[in-house]
Amino acid sequence: MHEILDKVKSSPDIYKQLAATIESVEVRETQAISFVNPYSYLLLRNNRQLVADLDCLYTDAISSAKIFSLLFSQKIPRISFDLGSYARHFFEQANQHKLPIYLLGAKEAEINNAVAIFKKEYPNLNIVGYRDGYFSDDVAVMQAIVDSGAQYVICGMGTPRQDEFAVKLKQFQQGKIKQVYTCGGFLHQSSERLEYYPHFINRFNLRWLYRALTNSYVAKRLFFDYPKFVFKVLADFFTKSKGH
Repeated sequence: MHEILDKVKSSPDIYKQLAATIESVEVRETQAISFVNPYSYLLLRNNRQLVADLDCLYTDAISSAKIFSLLFSQKIPRISFDLGSYARHFFEQANQHKLPIYLLGAKEAEINNAVAIFKKEYPNLNIVGYRDGYFSDDVAVMQAIVDSGAQYVICGMGTPRQDEFAVKLKQFQQGKIKQVYTCGGFLHQSSERLEYYPHFINRFNLRWLYRALTNSYVAKRLFFDYPKFVFKVLADFFTKSKGH
């Protein structure tokens, strides 16, 4: 079985993971946490080392969650870093405990708008730093994150760039950051409004349809990449991982 599938199957409860880091005063270990959907699965599957360096991997699409649940004969929930899923819980906890967080991603105007929206909704949110996701000097940005005192980093720069940066930051910061999350287009989406998806879209798990109707590139992924994902994931499930 491919490493991605193994990691999705074995990743612990994400809510308990966060609670444990909040309770712990010291940084015992840094967790690089990412999320995979049919499109990003195809981008990550050939980068086995990157997958191995991620600590936890969850599936953020209903379609892949159903397929994984069927293959593993166990419930694999959809968990995504958006306000229809895990991000709401994270921000509520961050607001309550004043967790020092750093936001990284989107364009400059978009991240500025997103931060203003977050602060209005969560007045006790302790955002110690933020910046856009367009830069070439990773070391300078990582140092700025460390200097900010952040213990939680939200990184949205697209797959695999955000995953690679999360791993690099984990290895760079030497026990100062508790968790690094990737979040895809969450920061970009949040620059428009807090609730990106209409209520009924979230309720009936129609986020894929909403995005397909509002973003042409998503429609192309649905027609071309998602069918390819089904064939690839079946082949990966029945193929032994290297070293086994």
